[in-house]
Amino acid sequence: MNINSLPSLYHPFQEMEIGTNRLVDGEALFSLDDNVPLLIGVNGSPRVWLSIPADPKGKSWQLLVRDNKSLNPKVTVEVAGNTVIVDTPDGIVLKVHKENERLVKVQQINLRPFGINIHGNESSLTVMTNSLSGNVFIGSKVMVGISGKKMPNKNIEQSVT
Repeated sequence: MNINSLPSLYHPFQEMEIGTNRLVDGEALFSLDDNVPLLIGVNGSPRVWLSIPADPKGKSWQLLVRDNKSLNPKVTVEVAGNTVIVDTPDGIVLKVHKENERLVKVQQINLRPFGINIHGNESSLTVMTNSLSGNVFIGSKVMVGISGKKMPNKNIEQSVT
């Protein structure tokens, strides 16, 4: 899923909490370049979209879960009241719980089986090699953005002269 063209049925919670971090008035918890691996929308129980890299370099992506429906026979999506669990042969990759109409909590996440180094629970969040805790992001489209694109390399001597 591209951050600039999210599904029309997706409406984000006003607040999303993951590992003691909170995104307020945002759209997605994570992006990798312009790709969004996870969306958690509101409408009754939480609505989950999960996309993963389709190739080792992450140039193309494929949907694994669309609006709480698995698109892969090895992946199950269980909706029990206000909780949604996405399970794979490698174990649970996502467990989210709607606290109320404006707040959803990610109770468990592990995207490492898909080559995305993001994992955590209600008390911790690790993105790549960074631990995040106690942060509040207000009005940010994405809580954590990861870019594989190289930054332009400025020649320091040209900048000084």
